[in-house]
Amino acid sequence: MKGSISSRQKCFLCSAQLIHDEKRKGCFCKKHPHVSATRFVVRFPGGIYQNFKTYESATQYLNYLRHEKGSRKNRFNPDDYRSAKPNSYLALKDKYLARKKERATYKKIKSYIERAGDHFGLINIREITGEDIEDYLYSIPGISEKTRYNHMTQLRNFWNWCLKRGNIITLAEMPSFPDIDYELGYRKITDWETQELVLGKVKEISYHINPKIWLGIDMLATYTALRPDDLRRIKESSLDDNGFLVIHNPTKLKNKFKTLRIHEDHINEWKTLQNKYPALPEMPFFRHIKGIGGATPNSVFGDKYFYKWWVKACQKVGLVDVPLYPGTKHTTATETAKLLGTDDARIASGLTNKAFDRYCQVENTKSLDIVSAIRRKKADVLPFKRTKKGTE
Repeated sequence: MKGSISSRQKCFLCSAQLIHDEKRKGCFCKKHPHVSATRFVVRFPGGIYQNFKTYESATQYLNYLRHEKGSRKNRFNPDDYRSAKPNSYLALKDKYLARKKERATYKKIKSYIERAGDHFGLINIREITGEDIEDYLYSIPGISEKTRYNHMTQLRNFWNWCLKRGNIITLAEMPSFPDIDYELGYRKITDWETQELVLGKVKEISYHINPKIWLGIDMLATYTALRPDDLRRIKESSLDDNGFLVIHNPTKLKNKFKTLRIHEDHINEWKTLQNKYPALPEMPFFRHIKGIGGATPNSVFGDKYFYKWWVKACQKVGLVDVPLYPGTKHTTATETAKLLGTDDARIASGLTNKAFDRYCQVENTKSLDIVSAIRRKKADVLPFKRTKKGTE
């Protein structure tokens, strides 16, 4: 039979190796039969070995390995039984995360996978059942069902990666993943008239500090394909002579690029600001200027910088609970759909099917006509009636 039990200990009388005697259930010296081992080693083909303090535990483990080898046959993986536990959740999750480092969403992926590591530890993933995964997911306190679903999705991706690697786990051994129902709530949005009121207030309170604050927020409210963090990736050289704005490594599209054709209003403002604040081509366009307390000159805007100015303006005009993203992107997408129909609004938003996203990273040129229509329509609602004299 495969596998053996031995001992590293030697006879204290003659220094001879202690030999396994299955009938006597131990390891003994041939010359001095009364001398027996107190420590045992199980060795098994494939480089498996394990230390034991009792002969009974060593025997049990050897019989377990023989049973596993016979039942799993070609699916038997020695890594499952090594003391270093290379097929444990903790060991495999580090390899998995190393493959995901180039993903734009790596930080989120890492947080989900690392948290599960604190729970599953050194357990072999082949031994983690669907019930174990469900119990873990519902043991996480204080999260929404959407967040719980995100945790589950990342764990499922991790197990699928393990399956594709080969001999770690088989399809028959894959755990089931729970169905997690969730319903996304609608974000509060506003309308173009109120949006323009906020944009006007942004310009009023920030333009003398840094004109690029207003420009960035106005662009977010015009080009629904833009995300707030995209603006932080724009460089001085990102706008070409034909009015195309090229954004490298846009949000959720790492190692790719997004191209938008922008309106003449923004092109003119862009060139004016470049003349006013000259810089090298590789410098971030949306950056701090001298004289701003707490901000390093020429450093890129922080990830919450546009949001903070949007909130300040909202407070002054009395708009409540409408953050930057829904107040700009979602509001404009909804209002565009009302004006031009959902198909054209979809073109402007960049929210197309997966095949289009995969093979085409230049926005449809028809979106420029749509943007022009947006600008004309918004110009019609610029005049506002004040209810009380002197109020904002």
